[in-house]
Amino acid sequence: MPINFDLEEIRKKHDCTFFFETGLYHGSGSKTALTCNFTKNFCIELRKDLVENGKNMFKNEIENGRYTIYLDDSSNLHKYISNKNFKENKTIFFLDAHVDNQNISNYKQKCPLFDELEAIRLTERTDNIILIDDLRILKNNFPWGEKGYGNIDFISSIKNKILSINKNYKFDTLNGHVENDVLLAYI
Repeated sequence: MPINFDLEEIRKKHDCTFFFETGLYHGSGSKTALTCNFTKNFCIELRKDLVENGKNMFKNEIENGRYTIYLDDSSNLHKYISNKNFKENKTIFFLDAHVDNQNISNYKQKCPLFDELEAIRLTERTDNIILIDDLRILKNNFPWGEKGYGNIDFISSIKNKILSINKNYKFDTLNGHVENDVLLAYI
């Protein structure tokens, strides 16, 4: 979904060098990130057609090494961030991957947030900035039809998972598709 807040201001305030988005869709998040002063931008997307569109859309940025896009389920995020680059570079993670299209079947979970947060925890860096999109949907039981976690309070469970990364995380909301639709977790 669109980023309707000042991403560059957040980047500067928290001294982040990398941006990693889960879920490309039409590329608006990546487009916004590429206007900011991140040294590297990454995205992981499940749908091959969207990855191919992203490769065309961001061809120059890919060629100059500023943008990398992965075709994979974001439940596998750990494969892409478990290296020293992510331990050494503070990253803004924009978590926006979910399956709401019934024609997609190659996913582990419709809402892979807990796998994504576990991957971030395993980077050993405990001060990354975490943005979680679509709070309006996550407030509902079984967002996007995700039943794999049982009938849980997603927002509280997400915050508890983030606090397991670092108990000093603070939370705020930012505007996204609607007002206060993005959770901001920061130190």
